[in-house]
Amino acid sequence: ARAVSGETYFGDRLIIAAGGCAGRKLGGTESGYALLKMLGHDCTALAPSLVQLRTETDFVRALKGVRADAALTLKLNGHTAAASEGELQFTEFGVSGPAAFELSRAVSTSEGEKTLLLDFCRNIPEEGLTELLTARCARFPALPAEKLLTGILQSRLGKMLVRRAELDASAALSTLDAAQLRRVVGLVKCCALRVSGVMGMDQAQVTAGGISTAQFRADTLESRVAPGVFACGEVLDIDGDCGGYNLQWA
Repeated sequence: ARAVSGETYFGDRLIIAAGGCAGRKLGGTESGYALLKMLGHDCTALAPSLVQLRTETDFVRALKGVRADAALTLKLNGHTAAASEGELQFTEFGVSGPAAFELSRAVSTSEGEKTLLLDFCRNIPEEGLTELLTARCARFPALPAEKLLTGILQSRLGKMLVRRAELDASAALSTLDAAQLRRVVGLVKCCALRVSGVMGMDQAQVTAGGISTAQFRADTLESRVAPGVFACGEVLDIDGDCGGYNLQWA
């Protein structure tokens, strides 16, 4: 191996643990893939994973910085492609947080029309939420509609959903009819956002894809193509969910 300084090193074994190309500002690089390809290894397509989702911005931009607990479902061409639940955060360009990161691999590695469905009351069924809001309207008839979801959801999120349901924010709760309540409940339980992609490799925490694992022994991580060469970590075609799995593998 020839170093940048021009020196040459010889050894009986070579371990390539160069990481992936995610987070270039923090040292992400493609050099590990290049080295292994030079030695005869195959590399799959590389894509960002554990990264922010890009969505339509009208809704999320007004909620920038707001956190919420939700169940997330990713629809690809109308079919469920992936699902997660937990904390998310709205940003200027889309949705971030652990629950969103879990879906990023499916977004960045697939083609077609993508839609993100958000359930902001995952522990309350639709019927139960309808009964709760109906009772609230009866108990607080003079309260403005923009406060319909106060105490159930974060204040700004609740107001945005009321607006998205096309309710008059200043109208008294006593004036709301069953159809209006159904629209609000429908958005709380299934708020749809068009997904345009992910933020990219620079912001990604991990690289999906990499050098083919079939070309390495599972017990020693030695190459089957170039004996004496070993590879581990993100440079191989292995990536995990949030929760320390990528650190464990590295």
